[in-house]
Amino acid sequence: MRLVGGAAGLAATGLPAVGTAAAASTDPNDPGILEPLKTKLSGSEIRIPNTDQVKDGELHQVVSHTVEDADGATSVRGHEITQVSDPHDDLQAALDELATAADDGDTAAMDDAANEIEAILKGNTEGRIYDGFPLLNYSQGGHLEDQIDGEYKMKRLRDSGETQTSIGGKERTVWEVDVNMLWYGESFDADTFLLRVPVDAHPNDLLRVNYHVYSLEREELSPGTAVNDAAGLPFKIFDSTWSEVHTDEVAHISVNKPPLGLLRGIYTWGWRDHPPKIQFLQPVFETDIDGQVVLDPPSKNFAVRNRNLSIDDIGDAAPEKKAYTVASAVLDDTASPSEVNAMLTDSSTDPRGTADGWVDLMADPLQLPPEAWDVLEKEGIDRGKFGPYSYVTVYANNEMYGDGPDGAKTMEPWSQGDQLDVKVINLDDHTHYYRAVDFGYRVGDDIRTAPDSLDLSGASHSFEIMNLKPLYGAPKSGEMQWRSGWGFRPHKDVIQQYDVFPRSTDREQLESFTDGDGESHTGYRFSTTSGDNTWRFNPPKKIIGTADNPSQEKLHESDGTEGLLMGRQTEQFGVAKMPKGDLSDVHPRNLTNMDIDGDGDKELIFPKFLRNPADGGGDIIPPTPLWKPFWYLSPENGTLFKNGTDGSDGYWIDETYSQGTPVGGNDDITTSIEGARAAGFVFYQFDPLFHDNAIMSPHPE
Repeated sequence: MRLVGGAAGLAATGLPAVGTAAAASTDPNDPGILEPLKTKLSGSEIRIPNTDQVKDGELHQVVSHTVEDADGATSVRGHEITQVSDPHDDLQAALDELATAADDGDTAAMDDAANEIEAILKGNTEGRIYDGFPLLNYSQGGHLEDQIDGEYKMKRLRDSGETQTSIGGKERTVWEVDVNMLWYGESFDADTFLLRVPVDAHPNDLLRVNYHVYSLEREELSPGTAVNDAAGLPFKIFDSTWSEVHTDEVAHISVNKPPLGLLRGIYTWGWRDHPPKIQFLQPVFETDIDGQVVLDPPSKNFAVRNRNLSIDDIGDAAPEKKAYTVASAVLDDTASPSEVNAMLTDSSTDPRGTADGWVDLMADPLQLPPEAWDVLEKEGIDRGKFGPYSYVTVYANNEMYGDGPDGAKTMEPWSQGDQLDVKVINLDDHTHYYRAVDFGYRVGDDIRTAPDSLDLSGASHSFEIMNLKPLYGAPKSGEMQWRSGWGFRPHKDVIQQYDVFPRSTDREQLESFTDGDGESHTGYRFSTTSGDNTWRFNPPKKIIGTADNPSQEKLHESDGTEGLLMGRQTEQFGVAKMPKGDLSDVHPRNLTNMDIDGDGDKELIFPKFLRNPADGGGDIIPPTPLWKPFWYLSPENGTLFKNGTDGSDGYWIDETYSQGTPVGGNDDITTSIEGARAAGFVFYQFDPLFHDNAIMSPHPE
């Protein structure tokens, strides 16, 4: 093993004991990302720790970087690696061997080849670099040593024994986790998706990720770390490092991350082939309710839905499922040799296509499966054409495929206010969710302007820092936040984030409004806000301010009328309706907010000003401790399920869009997406619930 980098990132970004008053000329991205809410309320600059990318000529967040040859290293399942090869190549060879054996009628050889195919698909490949990395994406119940038993790719953070200076100038615990990744062909796979944060971790405690990259590719490790602001609104994403990784090696790179309480997730992407190289790490949080340690509502949703993923949930159109079907037919002795040979070589025999085509498809997601073209043909669209769609996105094997009229990697840019139609097709047998996020344009330059001594190959491709915001498949509160310029804060009036509309092209169609102090701001109003579809978000002064110190004014539109205009029904946003009456019994903490019957006991009553007047329009459910649980838990029964028992009648998130717009199994939707900003650096499409590898992110250019 040889050393690549030193402990340049070991020292935390930290915060001075006495802050510097924030000024208009302050750079909100250097040194490190400026947190808007705490900075405004404190009157001092509050930088988010571990967000300064390059400092003193070093990659500031890299703690260590060592590499070793893959041949002879230890695999994820603990075996010595003796074969360094691509799993798709080996699967192709095994399928060819099966076809030959079937053609010869050699049943013993057929069994050997079928066992090999199944082993590769399930990741049971002792001695190979991809040992422990299955091609089928389903829950194996935490079978690896450091995964949590029974869960889907979940690992619990552990105390590193170290501390760093965090928000408030205090020393805080550094928690860490080991994430093993396999980089091959056009794929980034990992043995980790869910990062379980222990109940005793403080929100200002910090994270360190120890990446162990089993690589067959020349790439850079550039994990895009996404953070919320202090109120939990999506804020910014930044490349934590830009560290080189080479072929046929195992790279061990430890990287410091921001405080746990601000962490939204971590995207690991490869610029040399993007899309499709990308994978996501999702934090989930333990909480204490009445002395019992449980997962909080959003985390429970992640855990329950992912742990239940089975091979049966993978659609028959997925190429990995087709290979699995043939191998199972051999091992279960349900097909004759001639039938097996036809399954592999005759395109007119099920599974559809041939083995060569299956491997080509699974190795290259920048194309559409034939079953997706069937959906388009039913709309009168010829194969190879895309009709009215700017892009077509497909779910299969809990991954995403994509292509469009400008190619799979790019899209026609749009101007602010433009509409683009995207076709979303789900070829799996369970519900997926769809969200489109505009990452905006990059606003930092630390990595691109790093000193030549760092020799950062391809650094001009870095995402640097971007302000990410949902465009489609988000709760109704997202529409309100766009109108307020991502700035309305209950009881704190309007405090807008930095860099929401950084370019002049992002400000061409903004509308002004005034806050509770009469100060003017701007935000984006969706085109659905017109005529009978108009709804005014008009919170009381005690909500803009507080009951003891209400605001001087109501929120006012640009024409001086009260309340901010929204659409009653805007396709991009959730449709959940909150029931009337006391909801305290179904709140996980039994919280209350008002006494409506005068008996001296408070109830939990959903406020009238948040109710959408349209029957089919979603209510604004605020992302606050009082109401955010109902982004995930049904207000009728307090469970994840509409019927209170199981998912047979759907899930409450199907209404709130807290995990995106639902797309039923073997179904499709046509989305019309309105650009609230001009096209940015990435058009990020994903399934927020099954986010692990379900990502497709073309670049508008």
